This record gives sequence, C-alpha cells and structure tokens, in this order.
Amino acid sequence: MFTIDASVYVNAANVAEAGSPVSRGLLDRIGDLQTPVFSPTLLLVEVAGALARATDDAAEGVAAARKLRTMPDHTRAVLDDLLAEEAVQLATQCRLRGADAVYGAVAKRHGCKLVTRDQQQLDRLKGAVTCLTPEEALAQLDAATAAS
Repeated sequence: MFTIDASVYVNAANVAEAGSPVSRGLLDRIGDLQTPVFSPTLLLVEVAGALARATDDAAEGVAAARKLRTMPDHTRAVLDDLLAEEAVQLATQCRLRGADAVYGAVAKRHGCKLVTRDQQQLDRLKGAVTCLTPEEALAQLDAATAAS
C-alpha cells in the first residue's frame, strides 16, 4: 500500500521534467496491479494548483483533480481533527512543511509507504514513515511481481 505525494503526480504529468517517465510508469503499474493508495484530500488541491500554474491553464488543473477523484483503488483521507493532530506531531518532530506532514500522517495511519520526489520528506521522515522515490517504489513492485 502506498501514499503518493503530489510531487509524483505532477512529475508524471509534466513530461519535460526529469524522472517523469518513471513517475508515470509507477502510477500505471500501481493501477495495473490494483495496488491500494491512501492519499489526503489535499492531493486534489495540490495537483490541480501545480498543473494550472505549470501550464497556465485552470481547466487542466481541474481536469487532473477530477481524474484523481475517480481513480480506482484510491482512498482519500479527510483532514479531520485527529489526522490534523497526527500531522502536527510529524510537522513539529520532523520539522516538515504542513502539507508534507499531512501526507506523512496519512501514510503512517494507514501503514503505507510514502512515495515522493520531495527531498525534505525523504530526509526528514526517516524513522517515522517509510519513504521511497518513485524509482525505489517501482523496483519494489517489480520485485514483488517477479517473486509471485
């Protein structure tokens, strides 16, 4: 099970960015394998805003959010008071930005590995949550598939 940070979705959508084919490949593989993904509702807002800024096209951002909303095997976690408190603990203990802590809290709550391109998450969540780059997550999925 995975929690996937907005950085991976945005990277997959922007073919001009380094690593984009791997991020796209990971998302495709997760879909093919019907791997459960748990993400905060914040994901919709972050991806929509990032894509609208990158393309200067609000409609593209809205379309991306709609697509994410309907993806099978994806469960969205609502940022309620309890999840917010879990994120506060991670933010303060790991010195994270707010949104990064929310993704970490969702991963921790659901026993997921957090997949991200955000170096601060990768560095600062060590010991609290298992964090992987898309390359590492894709390699793990490939190894698990080959073993079965």
